[in-house]
Amino acid sequence: MQFAVSRFDVSGTPMAQVLKNRKVEDYSYFVEYQTQWSDNDQYGHLNNSVYNHLIDTIINKYLIEHASLNVKGESSTIGLVVESHAAFFRSLSFPSRILLAMKVVSIGRSSVRYEVGVFGPFREEESSSSLATSSGTTSRASQWKDHLSTQQVAMVGGFTHVFVDERTRKPVKELPSSLRIGLNAIYEENESSQKDTVTQSKL
Repeated sequence: MQFAVSRFDVSGTPMAQVLKNRKVEDYSYFVEYQTQWSDNDQYGHLNNSVYNHLIDTIINKYLIEHASLNVKGESSTIGLVVESHAAFFRSLSFPSRILLAMKVVSIGRSSVRYEVGVFGPFREEESSSSLATSSGTTSRASQWKDHLSTQQVAMVGGFTHVFVDERTRKPVKELPSSLRIGLNAIYEENESSQKDTVTQSKL
């Protein structure tokens, strides 16, 4: 079983250029993140390893909260990362507030491919308190777009999960139904480009 990210999209455009042009409205699930002092490296910007942490965090946050992923050792099915990638277009640094944006790119019989874009920084007045709805749990892509659509995406990355039997480590025949339902919620939304109502939270 091999997984790789294509160098070109279906139109023949180099993927590096496609990813460089990603906008907030290309995604369906958002998490606002306050960068930490320890995120900076000696050159004064977020270290590359921090982006891997952020990718891992937003994906698993969604899976746990919206796709019934059990991480307490009580499930017979676990997800293993078999491929990861990241493309960097500009730097970010502490103390910026930034936006993590996620979508599901493909769902297979036992595998799922995710993409994460990182945008920002926000200006002080563009905090979640002014962007989120009164409940603080949902937002609209148009709100993020209004503040961040003029920015070039800072990083686009992601990884591929293969879900396997916890004991044998062999791929499952089918994804658990609760997991597939949760994934479909943002996969189908991404496919149909109906991103009016999406989930937003803070880290």
